[in-house]
Amino acid sequence: MAGRWWMVVAAVCVLLLGSSLVWYGLSSSSPAPPPLAAPSDPAPSATSAAASPAAPSPAASPSPTPSLSPTPVTVPARGTGRFQFSATGGDRAGTAGHLVRYVVAAEEGSGVDPEVFAAAVHETLSDPRSWIASGRWSFQRVPSGSPSELTVHLATPSTTDTMCARRGVRTQGEVSCRGGRDVIINLKRWLLGVAWYPQLSDYRDMVMNHEVGHFLGNGHAICPRKGAPAPVMARQTFGLEGCVANPWPYPDGRTFVTGPRAPR
Repeated sequence: MAGRWWMVVAAVCVLLLGSSLVWYGLSSSSPAPPPLAAPSDPAPSATSAAASPAAPSPAASPSPTPSLSPTPVTVPARGTGRFQFSATGGDRAGTAGHLVRYVVAAEEGSGVDPEVFAAAVHETLSDPRSWIASGRWSFQRVPSGSPSELTVHLATPSTTDTMCARRGVRTQGEVSCRGGRDVIINLKRWLLGVAWYPQLSDYRDMVMNHEVGHFLGNGHAICPRKGAPAPVMARQTFGLEGCVANPWPYPDGRTFVTGPRAPR
């Protein structure tokens, strides 16, 4: 009887041990762990990107590409030596003083229309900062063939040298001059200016006022002091001597900018 009891007890123990092994996951057929959660915002794959392209962003406005060098300007070394004169006149510039009537001409072969050059001359001489500010002078452009006392020429470098040499001035293909009733503007400087005048229009105003200033009886001046406006009668085509570039005889329309006389 006792033997049967122990057999029953042993069977019960075997059943209890098996159930505990299954409970703690130690059986050979334990379940696989659950999969990891997918990221909430996965990076698109190449396939998904191709299937659903992102909306294109607005194209940026193209920024201008700065030029590495200014557009080269070709200056004819010589022209025909003959001049085409402006056929038009203009209003009187200035209301007081002696009236200077002038004609304007551009050399054939210079590539500059005489009417365009004439308009530029008129614009400079009629500016309230020009010689008319003194009250001693006024100017009026008249058509070719009309009575005049001043001729403003635009000439190629070679012709400038020839014309200026006849008047006792050496220009060496580089600068302008005045002789007698003639102002001769060198085409090279008209088209290229000089480096210390960043604005070509300012240089043109200066050289016109400078050469007409000689016609009006003004000699050369030099820079009075460092940082001062350069007198328009200074040789600004050659440099500023420490002054500040200034194209006008009367920069404020009232005050004449002068300096010591230049040595001869």
